[in-house]
Amino acid sequence: MAEVTLSQALLYARDLKALYEATRDREKELALTCRRLQSAYRQALRYAEDLREVHGRLQRSVLQSLLGLANALEAKDPYTRGHSERVAQMARTLAQARGLSGAAVEAVAHAGLLHDLGKIGVPEAILRKPGPLTDLEWEAMRRHPVVGAQIVAPLEFFADGALIVRHHDEHVDGSGYPDRLGGTDIPLGARIVAVADVYDALTSDRPYRPRLPRPRAVEILQAEAGRTLDRELVETFCHGLADGRSSRGASAMP
Repeated sequence: MAEVTLSQALLYARDLKALYEATRDREKELALTCRRLQSAYRQALRYAEDLREVHGRLQRSVLQSLLGLANALEAKDPYTRGHSERVAQMARTLAQARGLSGAAVEAVAHAGLLHDLGKIGVPEAILRKPGPLTDLEWEAMRRHPVVGAQIVAPLEFFADGALIVRHHDEHVDGSGYPDRLGGTDIPLGARIVAVADVYDALTSDRPYRPRLPRPRAVEILQAEAGRTLDRELVETFCHGLADGRSSRGASAMP
């Protein structure tokens, strides 16, 4: 009886040893598989980072191409040549004066450069018309903010800029276009670009009138404050002009 028990115990011990060794082998395989998965995960992260960088460079390249297109469009017209660049410079300075973050300032400046990109869809006969526009011509002109926003919309990093492009012709009293937004419903960047846009338009030669003297342009800005333009932004902008820190075509206020 004792011999049977001992024999069984030895068999159990051998089976346990075999089970232990098999388990240890599986643990080694699992550890190796885990290390391989971790290595593959780290490699996938590197690939993802590389793709993110490539995607970012591609989108920035597209943005630069759009900026080049905007400049080329303006260069064709002696009345608007340099307009967007001046608007961008003044909008950048006004954004800085209002304490916007660096990223927000850059978004405002780039949107200033691209704010009239949608005019690519407006016939030149309308853009250069020396007299008042008809209702149909105004309808075509008022589409340009939407067209411009649609052009830049695929740039994921430029989402805020796309909103500025779309709403830079809105009025604080709700009478603007394309969406008749009013007050603070209009993005701050769009309100900033609007002030710079109006000032540069007033102080530039246009087919329908010569440029206005700076004092007269300032009077018009102040008259529009609280109606079509943001009152506080107009005050900040005019304060910069009075201090000599902003001028037509200069890079600007504080």
